[in-house]
Amino acid sequence: MKLYYHKSSSASLRVTIYLNYRQVPESIVELVSTELRIDERGIPKYTMPENDPETINLGSDELSKFNPEGRVPILLLSDGKKMTQSGAIIEYIEDRLLNADRSLKPIMPQDPWDRAEVKRIMYIIAADVQPYQNIPFLVQAMGEWGMIKTPPLQHPLRMHFIRREFGALENILALTSGTFCVGNSMTYADFFLVPQVRNALASDKKLLKEFPQIEKVWNNLLAESSIYNTLINSGGIIQPIIIDEEQIKKYTLLKG
Repeated sequence: MKLYYHKSSSASLRVTIYLNYRQVPESIVELVSTELRIDERGIPKYTMPENDPETINLGSDELSKFNPEGRVPILLLSDGKKMTQSGAIIEYIEDRLLNADRSLKPIMPQDPWDRAEVKRIMYIIAADVQPYQNIPFLVQAMGEWGMIKTPPLQHPLRMHFIRREFGALENILALTSGTFCVGNSMTYADFFLVPQVRNALASDKKLLKEFPQIEKVWNNLLAESSIYNTLINSGGIIQPIIIDEEQIKKYTLLKG
């Protein structure tokens, strides 16, 4: 299997954290980094890696020709099947590993309620936080839909959704968390929480002081070498945001 990903992608990071936690070698899942260029709006656009066999077959580096969503991560199987969406990719790889080695302890809880709690946290992050704090979405909204124009990292809409949904997570974690999001063992919920907190800290380094339950789990996760090392290898504890602020300003003013 091949995983097409990029270090700047929070969704990719969910999968690479999982792979490192599970100690999945590249002989099972080969990591293939896409490339990145800044588009006319001043925001990053992922492109297919140069000289990759799939790029050559496509005759183009347009990622949308490989994945119509135009996003990473993408899991490619040896038979040509492709899977997108980080949660589905993680679950597929986990199922393959568990089927191959019955001695492995599943990452998901066995209790049905606890499994549902894990998925609730995942869905809040994937559906209710990530889309509305996403920089390309904010830039398009400022440039084409008349939304207030201000630096996207501290945009009031971005900060509204981060704080609103972190508030929801705070109340949930008060009921579910032990060392980690759900109990004392790491689950998929933790793989989703880490990139989202990391992204939010790029806007406000002191944000977690407002959410002590999230801060507790975050600090416990950073104490795990697989988590910490993955973040360091992906650019740091706080997510580096790759944008061209001057180009964004020009684009939003021109469109506005």
